[in-house]
Amino acid sequence: MRVMIAGGGTGGHIFPGIAIAEAIEKMAPGAEVFFAGRRNSLEENVVGRTGRRFVAVPSMGLRRRADLRNAGVPFALAAGYVTALAALLRRRPGVAVGTGGFVSVPPLLAADTLGVPILLQEQNSYPGLATRALARRAREVHVSFEEAEKSLPAARRVVLSGNPVREDLGTVSRRDARAALGLSDDSTVLLSIGGSRGARRLNEVLAGAAPRLAELGVELVAQTGERDLELVRDAAGRATRAVVEPFFEDMATVYAAADLLVSRAGATAIAEIKVVGKPSVLVPYPYATEGHQTKNAEAMERAGASVVVFDSELTADVLVSLVRELTGDRGRLSAMADAARKLARPDAADRVARAVLELGGSEAS
Repeated sequence: MRVMIAGGGTGGHIFPGIAIAEAIEKMAPGAEVFFAGRRNSLEENVVGRTGRRFVAVPSMGLRRRADLRNAGVPFALAAGYVTALAALLRRRPGVAVGTGGFVSVPPLLAADTLGVPILLQEQNSYPGLATRALARRAREVHVSFEEAEKSLPAARRVVLSGNPVREDLGTVSRRDARAALGLSDDSTVLLSIGGSRGARRLNEVLAGAAPRLAELGVELVAQTGERDLELVRDAAGRATRAVVEPFFEDMATVYAAADLLVSRAGATAIAEIKVVGKPSVLVPYPYATEGHQTKNAEAMERAGASVVVFDSELTADVLVSLVRELTGDRGRLSAMADAARKLARPDAADRVARAVLELGGSEAS
C-alpha cells in the first residue's frame, strides 16, 4: 500500500507525520510512505533527511489580518491542486493523511477528487484552519485533545488518539546523551527549545541569563533557529559549557541529556515532553491561534508537570530564579517528571497508523 502524508510549515506539523510514517512502515513493511509539501521548505528538508520521497506542491498561507497578499491565495491553491493531482495520478496512494498547515490543503483536495480516503491528524486543542476546512472530507479526524471535537462539527468521525511522536524518544540514556553532546555527567543541564524555527523571546532571555546560569553550575543546550544562533552561541559559549544549534535532528539525545526544559507550548513539544518525562518551564507563544499554547501549558501546570511563565513576564532574572528554585529541589523535579509521564500517550503514532492501514484495506503485522 502507498500512503501520502501532507503537512508542514512548522515542525509541529511535520514531526507527527514522520512518527506516523515510522509506525506504518513498522506495522506493514511493504507499505510505501511519501510526503507532500512546499519546495525548499522545512518539511522538504526534514523529510529529505529521512530518505523518504517528497513531492513538491505550490501553496500559500492565508494571512489572518487584512492583507493584499491574500488575493494570491486562490491562485496558489489552484496551482497546488493541479500539481498535486498530477503527482497523485502518477503515484496512486491508497490513503492520504493530513497533519495540518496550509501546505496540506492542495494535496488533500486532490486526493479527495480522486476518491482517496483521507485521515486527518490534529495536534492542537483548537484545530487549525486546514483541519477545520477539510474535516467533512475526511473519513476520520484523529485528535490529541478531547476538546478539539467541539470545533469539528462537520467531521464524520473524531478519534482521540494523542499526538504522535518519534519512536526514538526515550531510548537514549542520560550518560550516553551527555557523552555525545560533550556535557558533564554530573552537571545540571537546561534545554531551551523555541520550536523548529526558534523563538526570539526565549533566545534573548537565555543569552541574558547565561552568565548567571553558569554561576549556578548549569550547562546549556539550546535550539535557536538560524536568526538568533550567534547571539545565543556567543553569550552561552563565554559563560558555560554549551551546545547551541539552529536545529537538532537527534532530539532523543538532546532530551535525554536535560534535567529541565524551557520551551514554547506547541502541541508537539508538549507531547514530546510528556513522553520523555521531563520537568519544564513553559512559555506559551502569545499569538498562537485561539490561545492554544496557553491552554496546553496551563493543562500541564494543573497536572503538576510544568511551571508556566507568560511571554510578557519572562526575563533573564525570572529564568535564573526559576532554574535556581527548581534545580535546588530534586524532589520537586522528580514529581514534575512523573506527572509529565502520566499524561503521555506513547502509542499515539501506532493508533493513527493502524487507522491508516485499515482505511487502505491493509492489516498491521
